[in-house]
Amino acid sequence: MRVDALSGFGKAAAIVLAAALSACASTGPLPSPDLVGSRDSSAGAKATNTALDAPTDAASLPGEPGDAYDPFERMNRATFERNERFNRAVVYPLATGYHNNVPEPVRNSIENFVSNLAEPMVFANDLLQLRLNAAATTVGRFAINSTIGLAGLADVATRQNLAQQSGDFGQTLYVWGVRKSPYLVVPIIGPTNLRDLFGTTVEVVASIPAGNLLPTQIASAANNITVAGTIASPFTKLDDVGDMQELEASSVDFYTMLRSVVDQKRQAELREALETSGWTAAKYRLNSAGAAGTGSTALVPFQQAPAPKTASEEFMANTFQGDAN
Repeated sequence: MRVDALSGFGKAAAIVLAAALSACASTGPLPSPDLVGSRDSSAGAKATNTALDAPTDAASLPGEPGDAYDPFERMNRATFERNERFNRAVVYPLATGYHNNVPEPVRNSIENFVSNLAEPMVFANDLLQLRLNAAATTVGRFAINSTIGLAGLADVATRQNLAQQSGDFGQTLYVWGVRKSPYLVVPIIGPTNLRDLFGTTVEVVASIPAGNLLPTQIASAANNITVAGTIASPFTKLDDVGDMQELEASSVDFYTMLRSVVDQKRQAELREALETSGWTAAKYRLNSAGAAGTGSTALVPFQQAPAPKTASEEFMANTFQGDAN
């Protein structure tokens, strides 16, 4: 009972801390499989799957708006301001202490460990999206990093050209046809949208009973690993907080710029899923080929017009996108 109580306390404390940190260092809700950290989309550049009938009307591939759909902007701005006050009072000082006192190799190992724990959920969503190449790559990454990489402390798989894949339930819902979704700024948690917030909630709920399906000793070990990952997760966001703090100080309208960057990054992940999903890949290629055959400069579906970025926007985009593998 005492171990269970400590584990429960550790999870609760970690979730509170993770929520606080994700308000300024993530692009989505906790545990933010879709929006926290970068996903290398180069592995899915080519659509090789055969299109199938989607479970919903995924065949109708509407074009995307040029900017985030933000019908609740007034409410979102008020929440954003409260989150920023909390960041300046709590998160920024915490991030400074973490960065100054924890060596970079240790910070990298924490990030790798947490990322490796997310791979099974990425794999499940890649299967739901019929992105079989991404699913196979994720299995390979998890196997290599969990063994040779010492439970994920080292990202050996990336050095073996197995790039990290995107895959979350919000993305799955998009492939299945849930497209336009309003932008939201959630208290403490930060920027997301309604579809992704629902998707993350489903993933959290789905992970709760998983331990009950395992033998007692294995379940206990899995629970300890999960607690460690939950506690470590917030710290993977702290390295970006200093950059965010600088950018906030230099931005004329931080809300608008952050919304744009968050939306652009998410749209890139969603386009990757459409291009490589067995539900939508063939339709996507046909639409692209049709647009190319007209000889016009009209945008194909899911493609946004390139717009020149300011120096601050370029800086933010690189911060959220992370290092390319």
